Amino acid sequence: MALGMAGDWPGQDLHPVGGDQTKAAEKLYLQVADLVETRGYEKPPEQDLLSDSLDGMLHALDPHSDYYSPQTFRDLMEDQEGKFSGLGMLVAKPTATSPLLVVNPIPDTPAWRAGIRAGDVILEVDGQPTDKMSSREAVRKLKGPDGTLVTIKVGRGAAPPEVMTLKRAPIPKHTVPYAFMLKDGEGYVKINTFGQTTADELAENLDRLKDEGMTSLILDLRDNPGGALKAAVDVASMFLSRGQEVVSIRGRYAGIVRRYVAYKDGDYSKIPMVVLIDLGSASASEIVTGALQDHDRAEVVGERSWGKGLVQTLTPLDNDGAVAITTARYYTPSGRLIQRDYSHSYDAYYFPDEQPKGVDEPVEPKPEAHTDNGRPVYGGGGITPDVTVKAMEIPALAQRLERQRAYLEFAAKEAEQGHLDAKQAESPEMLDAFKAYLAAQKITYTPEEWKGSEAYIRCALGREVMTMLEGQAAGYKAMIPMDLQLQKAEQILQAMTHQQKAA
Repeated sequence: MALGMAGDWPGQDLHPVGGDQTKAAEKLYLQVADLVETRGYEKPPEQDLLSDSLDGMLHALDPHSDYYSPQTFRDLMEDQEGKFSGLGMLVAKPTATSPLLVVNPIPDTPAWRAGIRAGDVILEVDGQPTDKMSSREAVRKLKGPDGTLVTIKVGRGAAPPEVMTLKRAPIPKHTVPYAFMLKDGEGYVKINTFGQTTADELAENLDRLKDEGMTSLILDLRDNPGGALKAAVDVASMFLSRGQEVVSIRGRYAGIVRRYVAYKDGDYSKIPMVVLIDLGSASASEIVTGALQDHDRAEVVGERSWGKGLVQTLTPLDNDGAVAITTARYYTPSGRLIQRDYSHSYDAYYFPDEQPKGVDEPVEPKPEAHTDNGRPVYGGGGITPDVTVKAMEIPALAQRLERQRAYLEFAAKEAEQGHLDAKQAESPEMLDAFKAYLAAQKITYTPEEWKGSEAYIRCALGREVMTMLEGQAAGYKAMIPMDLQLQKAEQILQAMTHQQKAA
């Protein structure tokens, strides 16, 4: 699981370390590396040997100190900067051996201007067939420096493939992918990660929703692994009053505490709001959630968050990679340390839901703190929601079809035949066509399995069809009927607004 760093902590100046113990350790390391190189039965790739040994050294510190290869570091910076250069289309591979499918072109990008549309397939990139690439490999070949050219072969239905040479251009990588109105003045905003553009994206979307009549808000931080500390502080400050603390950071040296506070009254410091979290919410997500919970600004709904309260300092290396080293811990305004214990077992820390009975971390009392209004809240292991709601368990058949990417492949075939229609996205006719597709693919199921999964299947088909027709936000909306946590958040918001009116 990749978890964000929340890493704006200014590290100490770095100096060469020349003690006798360090020199002896360096000599020992080089000696062992030479023996592996000259005497090992199988010679491992030098880059793998280097990466694995660096990972081992850093993981001796904690689970989040890490080495980033040059490519991984470039990917990280792309996420943080919120943009890359490419063609601008959402793509996927329905199967490992299928060509690259265009799920949706992004408006006003090279792909969109070239007439590429949902359901098209990218057969080749610069002469190399995509059915022999992974999705990651294909996407990396489509990306490149701004202004450079890439040649693609595009297939559409039974028509002969068309070869296009397109010029790459900057493509915004939105950290706020969804923002729309639900009902009765309820706004909904999803933040995927915290990067350089997050605060500006959020402000723009909130202002738009306010113009559309928003009077309350659901802020969705589920499956948000974190990101930049500054972005988390800026986001939390939008909902706080001037002078309220967002987070404090305590480094290696006792007595040095850095506090981050809202420097002005946030534009949305009075709006009734609910924050959604789950086990995938970590780091910067927990900073925002902890601040809003501690100041009684939001009701927190969902499942316990990950529990990452460590701050990493990122240092570029000579090979164009980077190293992230934990240099501090962060604390919520009430003084809670959110970091989950990892001293017993890294496996139990990384995979808390996958440990055999009796192997998980020992249950220990959680340190108690209090919100501004005196409510008890707990540290030492993530943010505990005010209202715990488990995510819906996906029925077995529906889950199997997700793994087989059946919904996506079916929608792609419908698009190829020109059968996609928003009005028919979840219709009985669409379900019948999907059943026929499953039969043709020799995917079997019992009547009981279909009955138990039909509601989910209907929404999942709507998701794929609407994504192709109208974009990711429309596809995301199609799954709301399956989202128990979001439905609970709506109920809580309605109660909040009724209380305000009564007062």
